[in-house]
Amino acid sequence: MAGAHLVARRAREAPTAGSVILAGVLLKMGAYGFLRFSVPMLPDASQSYAPLIYTLSVIAVVYTSLVALAQEDMKKLIAYSSVAHMAW
Repeated sequence: MAGAHLVARRAREAPTAGSVILAGVLLKMGAYGFLRFSVPMLPDASQSYAPLIYTLSVIAVVYTSLVALAQEDMKKLIAYSSVAHMAW
């Protein structure tokens, strides 16, 4: 998942309209699809790895929020903050 998030950050360097669509719709749709199909297919694994996923998510939220604070470019700030919102 980390690779997909890093590519999403680079995709924000696209025109503003594409960045807005990516942040508002596509990231959330990808998260929904991942959860919609992975949890029913692997319910035991989803339950047993939940604490690890929660821990990694908290680390990702804090890290990407701090990186977003360090950005000077507004589009990069929006990119990192949207990745922080989707940190799972």
